[in-house]
Amino acid sequence: MSNTFNSAHPQTRPVWLIIGASSGIGQEIARKVQPFATVIAVGRNQSALEGLAKIGCKTLQLDLTSSDAIIRRAIDDIIRQEGFVDFVVNVAGYLLEGGVEEHGDMEIQHVFETHVFGPLRVFRAVLPYMREERRGVIAHLAGIGGLQGAPNAGVFCASKAAAATVIEAFQKEVAPLGIRMCLIQLGHFRTPFLSRGHRRKVQARITDYNPILEPIRHIFDKFDGAQQGDPIKAANVIVEALTMDPNNVPLLLPVGADVPAVELKAHEVRVENMSALRALTDGTDL
Repeated sequence: MSNTFNSAHPQTRPVWLIIGASSGIGQEIARKVQPFATVIAVGRNQSALEGLAKIGCKTLQLDLTSSDAIIRRAIDDIIRQEGFVDFVVNVAGYLLEGGVEEHGDMEIQHVFETHVFGPLRVFRAVLPYMREERRGVIAHLAGIGGLQGAPNAGVFCASKAAAATVIEAFQKEVAPLGIRMCLIQLGHFRTPFLSRGHRRKVQARITDYNPILEPIRHIFDKFDGAQQGDPIKAANVIVEALTMDPNNVPLLLPVGADVPAVELKAHEVRVENMSALRALTDGTDL
């Protein structure tokens, strides 16, 4: 773990901790915020953060899959240097593609470490400081993948859905303490998310699934670099939503015109399935 902090508080600028700032939406949020805030840009690869360092961001090399002790020590060091963290924004993640049966235990574990357990370690490390001050904003990007299970990305979708559910519970627990949590549902944006390094493949292949999954893999290939969303505009929306009223940070922030359509379609399918079986299932009370 390495960092480029060197600050003596008291701070007059708000402090933003942005996890997953090496590229894509996270990097654009850091660029948007840097002129008016102290930005600590976090990523797994220090060299990928150099561009942000050149414009004045502080950087921290940290892997979200690190142990609880390592993450707590990193947060404690930040608080010691900066005095407080006003905003924590987590957008880190990657796509592991493959059929659900094709995933190995270690692959599943790593996806959930990155999208669920790691972020929770960060939030649990920073929340004692926010509780003491009775203030702070935490934003977590769950993404459109958590709205419904998708073939060739089922474990990824499951991790995003798990993260979204735990954030919804978290929101109700911390709001009375003056802390705001925002769940960001991000649509499809033209970032490196579907490119090599961000999009990974399971090691095992089961040939029975090839006719089902190969067409989807080709769709992913064609969609890479052709996503309709502008990541700069997405970053602008996220920053504005988190800062325009500290006491009224949105609980759910859909970013991208495609998000409501996917949410409504998933809801309609569930309602249709439940309604079709009500005659069978409603008569189960004592």
